[in-house]
Amino acid sequence: MSAVLDSTDVVPDIGPKSGAIEIREGDWKTYLQCIARCKEDKGIIDRYGSVVAYKRACAMAYLGKRAQLHGGVCSTRHPHIITPQFIADLETNNRSLRHTRYPWLRSLMSLLAEIEQIQDQISSANVITLVPASK
Repeated sequence: MSAVLDSTDVVPDIGPKSGAIEIREGDWKTYLQCIARCKEDKGIIDRYGSVVAYKRACAMAYLGKRAQLHGGVCSTRHPHIITPQFIADLETNNRSLRHTRYPWLRSLMSLLAEIEQIQDQISSANVITLVPASK
């Protein structure tokens, strides 16, 4: 017997006491059956506290299977929407934390940037072409 439900299987009694909600990754029919079940069985609402909590548990079970099979992380406590602003803030925070831990790193990075800039200036002035000029 498979531990994961198929869309044709009847959904068993679901609740925090009975274990995790089992939904096969990508099986939208089983997900919808689980969601529709809270309208029929009011005991689910009592076990989870609210309809929203039960729907969240179903969604996390659906996403959790996806993460297990295909990788990725989904935090049940702190979900994040990764926007360009979030990435920029993360970069800024990481940089400041890195420079706090390693104070010499800031001067090293500025020195390396200065060396690169000088090399770019020198190399553009002293370029010898090996290709003959076109006539």
